[in-house]
Amino acid sequence: MKKAIIILAICIALLTCGAGIVAWLSRQPQTWYVQQNTITPELETLTERAEYRLTEEFHKIRPEDEIWKLRINDALINAWLATRLEDWLTHEQDAEMPPEIHDPQVHVTPEGVWFAAMVEIEQDDPRPIALQLAMRIEDGMFVVEPVAIRLGKVPIPVTVFKQAIEDTRDEVFAVDATAPLMDDRVVDIRSITLEDGALVLACQTHLPK
Repeated sequence: MKKAIIILAICIALLTCGAGIVAWLSRQPQTWYVQQNTITPELETLTERAEYRLTEEFHKIRPEDEIWKLRINDALINAWLATRLEDWLTHEQDAEMPPEIHDPQVHVTPEGVWFAAMVEIEQDDPRPIALQLAMRIEDGMFVVEPVAIRLGKVPIPVTVFKQAIEDTRDEVFAVDATAPLMDDRVVDIRSITLEDGALVLACQTHLPK
C-alpha cells in the first residue's frame, strides 16, 4: 500500500511538472521571432527601399520571353509588416487588423513560411502563435497549404483545424499568381522558391493576351 502511494505521488509530481513545462513553452516565441516595440527611422527607410525596388523590378521593360527573378528576404517583409500592413488593410482591403493580434512577423524556411504574432487568447494575456504554410504556383494560381501550427513552442496538430481549412480553402488559399501593371502589362509569377530566410519569385512580364 505504501509503495502504491509513493508511485502515485511520483506520477502526480511528474504530471504537474510536465504541465508546468508545457505551459511555460506555450508562452515562449520561436527563436526567430523578436517583438518590434517601436517603428524606427531605419525601419521606415528599409521599407521605402523595399517598396522602391519591388516597383522598379515589376515595371522594368523586359523581353516577353525573359524569366526574371526577385529575391525578398525576411527583413524586408517584416519591415513592411511593421510599417505598412495596417494602412494597407485599411485603405486597400477595407479591413482592419484584429485588435487581438500584435506584431505579425514572417520567417521563410525551405519547408514553408512561418507567420507568427502575439495573440490575445485571453484579455491582456498575449500568447505567441505561429502558422507554417507551404507555398507553390500551380496552374497559374498561388496556392498555400497549412503544414504546422505552434502555440509558443508547443506543436498543435493541424488536423484540429482541418474542417475550417477545408471550408475556406477555395476562398482563402488560392489566388491568381499575376500582377497587372498600370501600363496594361501583366507580370506572371511562374514559380516560388523558399530558401532559409528568403523567398525567390521567378516571373515573366508580357502584354495582356
